[in-house]
Amino acid sequence: MAPAAIVLAAGASTRMGQPKALLLHRGRAWVRCAVDLAAGCDPILVVTGAMDLAAVDLAPATRIQNDAWPKGQLSSLQRGLEILRDPVGLLVLTVDRPHVRPATVAALLAAFTADPAYIWQPAHAGRRGHPIVYPAALLPALRVLPADASPRDLLAHHEDLRRSLAVDDPAVLDNLDSPADLARLA
Repeated sequence: MAPAAIVLAAGASTRMGQPKALLLHRGRAWVRCAVDLAAGCDPILVVTGAMDLAAVDLAPATRIQNDAWPKGQLSSLQRGLEILRDPVGLLVLTVDRPHVRPATVAALLAAFTADPAYIWQPAHAGRRGHPIVYPAALLPALRVLPADASPRDLLAHHEDLRRSLAVDDPAVLDNLDSPADLARLA
């Protein structure tokens, strides 16, 4: 069975100055890029909030509104988790890495499928990046993280479950947040 996927697309993109989810990379909206990266996951949820993404075709993903989006990404992740019923795992993607290679995500999902008890992260040049695949056993803990916490806190607490998958994809470390980052991508 395939893991579920949650695409975090609820933020206001204040540092970018325009909606990141709607920016184009190779002719596709960044949110569409994230949905495409989740191909093979079931279901795929896109958590929206600050921006209207209705103009973007996100099929086969389901849109979920997070009215608490100002509280941060954790609130969006937890909103998506409210919808999911007993997934075997969870791929978490953000819209600010549209340039991650599909082969990277496919390899990450293959590693998870082969060993689904672990947290899987891509690593480039010895540094862990994103997206992340969480095992089913940790999803209850993600659901109840307090609002002032971060998934990083959970990762730190479960270091024994973290596995890195070496990839030749620097985009896993490249969070695109500002106009300068956008210019670099172009």
